Amino acid sequence: MKEKLGRILNSIIFPLIILAIWQILGSLGILYETILPSPAKVVKAFIEIVKDGTLAVDIVVSLKRVLVGAFFGIVVGLVLGFISGLVPFVERLLRPIVDIIRQISLYAWIPLIVLWFGIGELSKDVIIARGVFIPVYINCVSGIKNIQKEYVELGKVLELNRSTFLRKIVFPSAAPVIFTGLRLAIGEAWTAVVAAEVLGGLTGLGYALLNAKEFLKSDKLIAIMFVIAFLAAISDVLLRQVEKRAFRWKETV
Repeated sequence: MKEKLGRILNSIIFPLIILAIWQILGSLGILYETILPSPAKVVKAFIEIVKDGTLAVDIVVSLKRVLVGAFFGIVVGLVLGFISGLVPFVERLLRPIVDIIRQISLYAWIPLIVLWFGIGELSKDVIIARGVFIPVYINCVSGIKNIQKEYVELGKVLELNRSTFLRKIVFPSAAPVIFTGLRLAIGEAWTAVVAAEVLGGLTGLGYALLNAKEFLKSDKLIAIMFVIAFLAAISDVLLRQVEKRAFRWKETV
């Protein structure tokens, strides 16, 4: 218990020191408030957007987009990843295409996606799915291709049929690596939703950031940035908890 408490304190002490220095510099007038407002003003701006209800609306809209876009990106990534991992020929065919998609920045894809799908919800879902697809696909292929040879040989010794081999050896062995890809994908989803919402619309955290920038409300802008970071962190914590429960056998080993 003491060790856990110590880790928690160590993880928050440095950020608190940074915030304290930031507040002191802001109070002394050393920082230009329009560019970098003090933490107190950021908190005040946060309270204002909570009270007027705009933050709740933006969070709900962005969360819905993240869930929809991430769902399609994960499904496509898992399906193609499993096929590529199990069939080397397919992996050789898809590898150059995936590499091209991966090397081109998500922001560079946005104009083309808008051209193809317009500026509505579909284009936003596609942008998020694009960001999610890459880590899921790569980790899925990696997890399957790097299964320990001992497990494969054990399956041959036991003369397992293909379906049993996949269910008992391939999927459990690859699952931890695939789950790492899912965690990375959710982080990408929150990054992508901001990029997608800048395209258009009147709601969403990305639009709120753009709106705050246009009106030089840096306190509101920073408050929304912290909200996005918090939501992404909460998503990762939830996935870590699911991972721990799902792979308790791994910790035991």
